[in-house]
Amino acid sequence: MAVIHRLDAEVAISRISVAGLHPISSLVRETAPSDVGTVGMVSGRTVLPNPLAGMRPNALGAIYMVIGSLGYVTNDALIRVATAEGLDVYQALCLRGIGMSVLFAALLRVRGVVVTRSQFSRPVFGRVGAEVVATSLFFAAIVNLEFANAQTILLIVPFAVTLAAAVVLGERVSALQYVTVIAGFVGVVCVVQPGTGAFSPWSLAAVVSAAALTFREFATRRVDNSIPAAFVGLVTAIAITAMTGALALFTGWNPLNGTAAVVVAAACLCLVVGYVFTIQTVRVGDISVSAPFRYTTLLGAVVLGYVFFDEIPNTLTIIGCTIILASGIYAIRLEQAARRITTDPASTTPSS
Repeated sequence: MAVIHRLDAEVAISRISVAGLHPISSLVRETAPSDVGTVGMVSGRTVLPNPLAGMRPNALGAIYMVIGSLGYVTNDALIRVATAEGLDVYQALCLRGIGMSVLFAALLRVRGVVVTRSQFSRPVFGRVGAEVVATSLFFAAIVNLEFANAQTILLIVPFAVTLAAAVVLGERVSALQYVTVIAGFVGVVCVVQPGTGAFSPWSLAAVVSAAALTFREFATRRVDNSIPAAFVGLVTAIAITAMTGALALFTGWNPLNGTAAVVVAAACLCLVVGYVFTIQTVRVGDISVSAPFRYTTLLGAVVLGYVFFDEIPNTLTIIGCTIILASGIYAIRLEQAARRITTDPASTTPSS
């Protein structure tokens, strides 16, 4: 759901929650030092040894990013599985949205957050609107395309954010960053394969979804820091639930059997896993180190597509995936180098 390299969106990871495709937020507390690594009693409960205690923070952050990313993509796969069990895709999303709305509402109540009219700001509505459009289009595509292909198209978002930041906001983008953007778009063209027998018009739905997510990232920047992340998550979840419920009235609302209910519940669980581990990623290590591991979404999509849907990517799709993967990781490295220069003025001063 998971994803998103010039990750300006990484600023949002520590504070904004997304209730649709790839949610990220700071919705859980940091683990207290006394909670990990030893056997003992904490607040009257037995604490078992943490097998990850003692690992370097960046290694732990990378592991958390992998788990979180796989949680998101597994959530997407399970929604598609639910459609194979007789549910309409928007019906499945509506049911999942109900569960996530309850979760966010409970979180707000536990935290004692008071919802005020001022929190319903224009940037929040812009962000929520973009998320609703992106979710609706992406899941329409995901049930009509090969699973890995739909996931791969979404990986264009970070490249689109970089390009939009340069064109719209006038941010400085280096020549090498432009090269990675062009390479990313070439990779998506390889996956979409226009003009060939493998092309599907549903690919365009995924492309427009990626465009909506790009808009979402810029809307996120404008959301006031004082607005609680859980509030944004709740509003987004309610909006997606309402939209998908309305769409399901037209596309079909089918009887809910036991298997489908379990699958939707599992999708909610995977979404929670994505939330929690993505949050912990930014708390235990450097995002610049863990960010490349979000591309495990791509590997997970290929594996899940084969296991659940008997899909094997063709040669051109594999080439496109490889281009996107390589250019995305290289873009992250470029951003790391740019940040080091910015934060270490001494590195730009010639030695005497």
